[in-house]
Amino acid sequence: MKPIYLHPLVSPLIVALLLTMSARTSAEGMYKHVDEQGRVTYSNTPIKGGKKVDLPPLTTLPAPKAAPKPAPKAEAEPDKESRRKTLQEQIAKEEKALAAAKAAAKEGAEKPEVFTRTKTVIGKDGKPKQVTETGRNVVAYEEKMKTLNDKVALHEKNLEKLKAELAGLDGKKPSDAIEEKK
Repeated sequence: MKPIYLHPLVSPLIVALLLTMSARTSAEGMYKHVDEQGRVTYSNTPIKGGKKVDLPPLTTLPAPKAAPKPAPKAEAEPDKESRRKTLQEQIAKEEKALAAAKAAAKEGAEKPEVFTRTKTVIGKDGKPKQVTETGRNVVAYEEKMKTLNDKVALHEKNLEKLKAELAGLDGKKPSDAIEEKK
């Protein structure tokens, strides 16, 4: 162990703490040396000009026993009938939402986006007159239809997953539920 040099004003409490850090240290003994400049050196090996320091025996306590870990709780398996009822309710809601989304998509397809603009033109008589033009806004129509069709696809996917989960409760493979759908 390398000698430790401490300033003379270091608290005796810190010194006591350092001296009690190792049981091995107290068994072999500690030595203290003060040099001409007043520096204090502690060591676990004899130091020329140092004095042995008698330390009180260390109080040792056994390590606390770790509290036993609680057994992992098994996830409560929901009652199959309760889960079946919940799934059937969710399927009914999803079917209604799908029907509404399909109706909205059909209505959207029947109502194309149009634009109207008015401009001023010079007539044959040389006088300005207002002319209103209407036309289809293809970009807006395509964006609207994409949004509506995405909603239909989402509800179809949700419905498929719910039906597959319900089939799993009945002991069927999810692929069987998809076949029943068709």
